[in-house]
Amino acid sequence: METVEKEKFKLPKISKRGKLLILVVFLLFVALSFATYAWFSASLNVKVKFFDVRVSSETGLFISLDGINFSDSIEISRDSIIKDLQNTYPNNTNQWAATGLWSVSSNGIPNPNSDKFAVYNGSMGKYTDRARKGKRFVNTTLLKEEKSSEWNQYIAFDIFLKNVSGSPLRDNLYIGRGTFIDFDETADDETREKMQDILNTMRMGIVRIGETSSKSDVSTIQNLQCEGQCMALIYEPNSTKHNQESIDAAAELGITVTDDTYIPTYGVIAEGSKLDHKSGFINSGVDLDTEHFALQHTIFEKDFSEPIFKIPNGITKARVYIWIEGQDVDALEVHSEGAPVALNLDLEKDLAGYEAY
Repeated sequence: METVEKEKFKLPKISKRGKLLILVVFLLFVALSFATYAWFSASLNVKVKFFDVRVSSETGLFISLDGINFSDSIEISRDSIIKDLQNTYPNNTNQWAATGLWSVSSNGIPNPNSDKFAVYNGSMGKYTDRARKGKRFVNTTLLKEEKSSEWNQYIAFDIFLKNVSGSPLRDNLYIGRGTFIDFDETADDETREKMQDILNTMRMGIVRIGETSSKSDVSTIQNLQCEGQCMALIYEPNSTKHNQESIDAAAELGITVTDDTYIPTYGVIAEGSKLDHKSGFINSGVDLDTEHFALQHTIFEKDFSEPIFKIPNGITKARVYIWIEGQDVDALEVHSEGAPVALNLDLEKDLAGYEAY
């Protein structure tokens, strides 16, 4: 197996980033019923039919869901990341949103020894006593990923990348320009307009967990740990897009939102009850609750020219997240109906390991 893969790799034909090494394409078809969605309680009833994952193996990179079966093309679905791994990767902690994506909040991994995002559920409420009647509060709860589940509120799954280019040092991994979250081409103009706020709140995340030799046994590969070296990123594709509904809802909280302008998101970082709803938003007139909220550091398309991680000649374990960010200002109040949404995560690798040697 290893010999065959290396025979496909021909170094003289490769430029630094001239060829795509890995292309991960996510196609999500979203079916929503008519409803009014408030911050942190948006049930989007996302129906995910399939994810296509394709790899250009000619330049030396392969992909796997279990660290055993590497190929240049895999299909990610409810079955493939949950049921089909029961025998080959039984201790996986993959998550699926079988009943639909709900808005949650995350700032990524809490420390370099964490191989999973800290993802928080939230529930909104209003005080009923005379002094505070009508004032909003939010309760936050850390969601668990201790075992595999198809009933979570977001999607998360492990991937294994095998680099057989033979680079003596680590190569750079990039997010490619083909990465996006947008409406599927079948969505009509009216639906696109109504759904734009939801689209603007979506996030992708990646955790680089650990690395090992391609000759390592399966248990070593599947159980790679951070060892203080985990790194993570959050991609926010529609960071400057704001519909009029979001602008108006933000104004009611005293927050000025202008289209084509980046508004920072302060994601949840701790559990809490009856937290001041307005505290989690900049320029809301309420001081930021730094115990429970913190600035969400995200990357944008303009950052794609910079490498996100380094990967060795060997196997790298990573974890992918997809969720709707409840702390995004565009999730304040949305009227939505069903629409098909397409997500592409495009990863590329160079040969910096050769050039630096």
